[in-house]
Amino acid sequence: MRVGIVGAGISGLACGRELTKAGFEVTIFEKSKNPGGRIHTRVDRLGYVWDTGASSIAPRGKAIEKVLLGELCQDSLIKVALPIYVHDALRVSRGEVSKNSVPRYTFTTGNQELPRLLASDLDVKYDCQVEELTECEGGYRILNEDFDYVVLTPPVPQTAQLLWTLDESRPLANSRFRPCLSIMFGFATPNPDVSYHALIDPEQSHPMTWLSIESVKSPCRAADSKSAIVVHLSARFSLEHYMKDDSWIIATAHSFIKHLFGSAFGQAEVAMVKKWKYSQPENLARFEAVNQPGSKLLIAGDGLLGGRIEDAYECGVRVAGLIHNA
Repeated sequence: MRVGIVGAGISGLACGRELTKAGFEVTIFEKSKNPGGRIHTRVDRLGYVWDTGASSIAPRGKAIEKVLLGELCQDSLIKVALPIYVHDALRVSRGEVSKNSVPRYTFTTGNQELPRLLASDLDVKYDCQVEELTECEGGYRILNEDFDYVVLTPPVPQTAQLLWTLDESRPLANSRFRPCLSIMFGFATPNPDVSYHALIDPEQSHPMTWLSIESVKSPCRAADSKSAIVVHLSARFSLEHYMKDDSWIIATAHSFIKHLFGSAFGQAEVAMVKKWKYSQPENLARFEAVNQPGSKLLIAGDGLLGGRIEDAYECGVRVAGLIHNA
């Protein structure tokens, strides 16, 4: 049985991994040059390493835990030592201590190491933009290849466009995605003296919804006596200012860093912007409604079970189970 999977994000890789182990012939089509989707790592020539998408992996007892901690190479995997604090208009506090009891992991080389490891034994075709699907006898065709089953894993808006090429729809309207402006900074300044590795605005009321001190989160993220920082701007702020020049976006994010850490961070050595049009789902579609038993065209991704890495992986495993059981 042949299975074609569109997208080499975490859901697609999880589905492909499970089906390959079960003896299916799996091909994954990925439009980018690397796997991972919104798990993305940027490495600068000066030695800075930033996770511009997902900041850490919290298995929470789900399917990814066994894979991450028991099956994949763990040479560069570490447990994040310091907690996440909260901020209210840049006033920092500990927040709910119980939330920091969840173990979080990252890779010293960047979190994109996770999809690289997951993809290493899979047949992934990169630089393959899938713009339409066609029906063929007993299944579907992707880029002139015929498959018994097809799994769509892009963000829901892009998945809906592929469904339209078949004149087909699924109850996906509830799943909407928000944008995010992610800004990377490298400072020729030692790490700030703090007791946390990241800050979050749980109310999403401030323009800065997330700040991660990458060089506190993990070693090897910056050279000695330097620091790497990532700032994520809120969904509302990102939507309103998505088309602004990078220089304006950088200056805005930089002002928050200076407010928090002082004049020592007044000049960045490196600053770059990554724009995520589809960052995380705001609402979810119902897995059972989208994936009817017996269907040969299935949907996975973080728009169904949740926006975290462990949820996306779980969704891929569940879709693989539907195909296997069929």
